[in-house]
Amino acid sequence: MVFRPYPVLTVIAVPLLAALIALGFWQMQRAEWKEGLIADYERVAAAAPVSPDEAFCGDGSPAGRIVTLPEAKGLQLRVFGHNAAGNVGWRLFQAVKPGCAGPNGGVLAETGFEPLSNGGIEMPAPMPMAATDRFMVEEWPAKQLMANINSPERNEWHWFDAPAMAVFLGAGAIENRYILARVEGMPDYLTRTPPSGHIGYAVTWFGMAVAFVVIYALFHARAGRLRIGKQGPRRR
Repeated sequence: MVFRPYPVLTVIAVPLLAALIALGFWQMQRAEWKEGLIADYERVAAAAPVSPDEAFCGDGSPAGRIVTLPEAKGLQLRVFGHNAAGNVGWRLFQAVKPGCAGPNGGVLAETGFEPLSNGGIEMPAPMPMAATDRFMVEEWPAKQLMANINSPERNEWHWFDAPAMAVFLGAGAIENRYILARVEGMPDYLTRTPPSGHIGYAVTWFGMAVAFVVIYALFHARAGRLRIGKQGPRRR
């Protein structure tokens, strides 16, 4: 076998090949991570519900608990997002006060969804949610890096701003560590790219790596720099 690689081309090719392989393994890790998240969600969602008082007024963190929702009153906040089916629209939130909330405005609970239609030109009537539905205590959503500016005057929120939301609701300081999200099926952030999707991405990256190696080898073979097999005797 004879192999005389082009130096500059090889210096460029090696890190590119390493990057393709690394991306493939990264997607395999993402698939395993997503499987764990789905299993955790299914386990938590199947738990017996407790009252908000039991979840928030006891010891320990209420995150991940399933609660039943008492009657929600007051104004509704319209927060841009997706429902479990992946539909784009406004998630509607109202304040729910556990017995230990005192003068505070309570915890934001998802009480409806306002889907967008025709590119957002028309707004259908909100879809109410029954008070007997199950709700999961989730961590307070972090502000996205590229989130739009909130518009309290139009009641359009693109990220959760606890102080401004409390002013809009006309209540005391609201709980800014947790929200109550309705359990209506696997959340969109878990179904948007399932584990099989990450595996598909991994196969794509690995396939590109194989194709890159083949092209690299053929390029050298056509240039006479790569020959496989025994080298014949030299002619004098």
